[in-house]
Amino acid sequence: MSRKHTLTALVLLVIFILNNSTASQAQRAPITGEWRIEFTRKNPEEVQLSMTLGTAPGTKSQNWGSGIAITELQGLSREQAMNSAVDVHLRLVRDAGTFELVGSFRDGKGSGRFTLTPDEGFFSALASRAYTNLSDNNVFSAAMSGLKIASIDELKAAGYDQIAFNNLIEAALFKITAASIADLRAAGFEGLPFNKLVEASIFKVDGAFASQVEAQGFGKLPFNKLVEMRVHKITPEYVNEIRQMGFSNLTLERLVELKIFKVTPEFVSDVRAAGFASVTPKQLVSLRIFKVDMDFIRRAKAEDPNVTVERLVEMRISEKRASRSQ
Repeated sequence: MSRKHTLTALVLLVIFILNNSTASQAQRAPITGEWRIEFTRKNPEEVQLSMTLGTAPGTKSQNWGSGIAITELQGLSREQAMNSAVDVHLRLVRDAGTFELVGSFRDGKGSGRFTLTPDEGFFSALASRAYTNLSDNNVFSAAMSGLKIASIDELKAAGYDQIAFNNLIEAALFKITAASIADLRAAGFEGLPFNKLVEASIFKVDGAFASQVEAQGFGKLPFNKLVEMRVHKITPEYVNEIRQMGFSNLTLERLVELKIFKVTPEFVSDVRAAGFASVTPKQLVSLRIFKVDMDFIRRAKAEDPNVTVERLVEMRISEKRASRSQ
């Protein structure tokens, strides 16, 4: 072999060694931790899975808990788990990696140790999208949340490009997809910040709900008002209940007050039956705020049949002040 060919061969050998050394360094080490599974879900086809990532001493552990289908856990059946005692070796396959769960079950409850082997192809794809230098916590989160590369690309196509890694995890957990984003845009909510997409998913604010609210006469409410309605459970059914009480033109703010202070149809009926047929929503809220119940109203009416709602509230305030001063 000529000197030139020998030199070329040596260069190729060095490149080969360096490439393999780099690949070896990039190879992610398995991640370990503890798992628990309980057959306590309302859905008999689901289990409650809890995972705790093992971390270095002095650092905070990461805990995940969620309901998953029994069919996702390879090697487990309900009958097997309900035995008096049985050892298990289970697998949970996610795009980001595969969990191997070793442990035992007894009477529908299981626990043990897990090993998560990251999928190198998945994390290479993440790196090509500028998500690099990921910690074990990040890898664990990606696997537990069910993060998918296709979902990241969907978000980018929808205008949410290069969002933070934690936002990707939120998108996976709360099922923020191109379809859900398009639905909100069709309802008139264009360009929502990512955190508002999370709110929409958590509180179930979508195009259908926006249309429902508009059909009830509230017009096209801004996004934050729709969230407020969901937070306080101002459902179409509740709105109809209030209107059937004779309060037909209430603002959203007043409806929220009524809901917060538990002004129910039963309470309205009782107050009216006690002699306050023309009681207003504002007065009803005052009665609830100061805990003027039916027993107090009956006692006050026995002393003064013409007592007013305002006087009831004043009497209740005075009574509380007197009790505090004693």
